[in-house]
Amino acid sequence: MGGEIEFKPYEQRQGQLLPSFVDDALDPSDPVFFVDDVVEGLDLVAFERRYAALGERAYPPRLLLKLWLFGAIAGVYSGREIARRLHWDLRFRYLAGDLRPDFRTINRFRVRHAADFAAVLRETVRIARRAGLAKLGRVAIDGTKIRANTSRHKAMSRGRMDEAEAQLDDEIRQILAQIAETNDGEDDEHGDGDGGGGLPDELRLRERRQERIRQAREQLEAEKGEALKDQHQKSFADLEANMMKTGEGVLTYCYNAQAATSEDGIIVASEISTGPNDAPLLVSMVEAVKQNTTERPGTVLADTGYLSEANLVALRRRRQRCLVAVGREAKKPSRWPKGRLTQRMHRMLRLPWARDLYSHRKTQGERPFAEIKQRMKFRRFSLRGKTKVRGEWDLVCAALNLVTIARLRDA
Repeated sequence: MGGEIEFKPYEQRQGQLLPSFVDDALDPSDPVFFVDDVVEGLDLVAFERRYAALGERAYPPRLLLKLWLFGAIAGVYSGREIARRLHWDLRFRYLAGDLRPDFRTINRFRVRHAADFAAVLRETVRIARRAGLAKLGRVAIDGTKIRANTSRHKAMSRGRMDEAEAQLDDEIRQILAQIAETNDGEDDEHGDGDGGGGLPDELRLRERRQERIRQAREQLEAEKGEALKDQHQKSFADLEANMMKTGEGVLTYCYNAQAATSEDGIIVASEISTGPNDAPLLVSMVEAVKQNTTERPGTVLADTGYLSEANLVALRRRRQRCLVAVGREAKKPSRWPKGRLTQRMHRMLRLPWARDLYSHRKTQGERPFAEIKQRMKFRRFSLRGKTKVRGEWDLVCAALNLVTIARLRDA
């Protein structure tokens, strides 16, 4: 009882006789192994074609794709953070095979291959289909607003643009007049030879700003058309992002991210829109599901944001069965809806079988967004411009599909 207490031997800097494999230190059920296996089986010829045969050897695109996919699963969307984790996170070190690309290489990969990530998403859908998943008996289509990489502080209203352009025109004229006066004086003193130099920085700065305002104004005019008002604004940092209200009720610059989800939670199609309205996207999303799966959905479920007589007509012509809410869920419409097919949909949703089928829409359609925003911590795009943002969204959706496939496979 009174003897000296003994603890396990502890030597922090104890070396090892033989080197160990990194994967020996990881949990065999860690999703990092599934990501590794899936990417190893992908055909990345489209990725590899973007590299030149000459010059310094590039890092394998397979390696960098693994890092971004697993980064999304782990909630890491910064190239700098991924580069840091290659030093201390065993999961990232395992995927990199002890190579350590810097953050610039990691970031450039995501930008360079933004258009290629759609193919990665399609591959995850095919993998799910081969495993007996991605069941299309009912497909829920929904959208969510995700913040763009800009803010209202980097924006200007239409009325303010006119004032700023007029002010810049005046400043540029004054600078040009000063340049002309200076040149005339120097010519009188030194002759009219070319003295070199070039445009002063203050003139170049104003001309660049004037061009940026012109581009923003033209983009705004193209989007709003005759409905354009002086208070409408556009961000200089991302001309394609627009003001939208988020789920928290905040009005800020966003993109409208779309997803079509199968019965078992696989995202079978995705899209990005620069407008807040969902209705123009319903038919194209249904077509995207068919393209990615080579099969038509049994029943498409969508909320009232997708409702329009034109959409119902288009889906009926395609012989596509659908249930689209007429009015807000659990609430009766304040007035009888217009349109023959809209009225028919309103009557159909009163039937018990339709109510039971439509009741799956909320959990099936909105769950992927909850997982992406909460568990995967993706609440803001890092890239700018619709094309790059679409690639970033496809990458995140593909990562979620891998998590879902691994979970259902082990269930």
